[in-house]
Amino acid sequence: MGLTSASTLFDCFHSPTRGLLAKEDVFSHIEQTISTLSGPFEIIVGADSQLKSRGTFFALVITVIRAGHGGTFFYHKFQERRYASLQQRIFQEAMYAVGLASEVREYLRERNHDTPIQLHFDIGKNGPTRKFIQSLLSLAETNHFRAEIKPNSFCASTIADKFTK
Repeated sequence: MGLTSASTLFDCFHSPTRGLLAKEDVFSHIEQTISTLSGPFEIIVGADSQLKSRGTFFALVITVIRAGHGGTFFYHKFQERRYASLQQRIFQEAMYAVGLASEVREYLRERNHDTPIQLHFDIGKNGPTRKFIQSLLSLAETNHFRAEIKPNSFCASTIADKFTK
């Protein structure tokens, strides 16, 4: 997998059930799902990264959950330059998640849906990422998102993590 430019970052996603989809198709599927099925729904955006010798591998995930009925997710994997600093990687993950969540929210609002979107950060109270908790929760709040951290951030720490390996 080669390096991805910022302009093509979110152009296509993979779905375990639908295969490769354009971003517009993913957003349309989410909108159709919340329009046609009774809710409530949770829309969650998370990201994870893995530092490897060839660069930093990222995965962004959009999860749509219908309480009591399961859910689906869409993911986008890409590689960037090698971020040697843990802080740089964690903050880049967060910025990608905020950017994608903002796009989803805008798309849904343009179609008269105000379903809340939550962020999941791959950080927790144990380990070296604990020092970033307040900054990332403030970032989420500033952008009008609710955020979760480990152990409650499964979209980032479980689903996205699977696609950075």
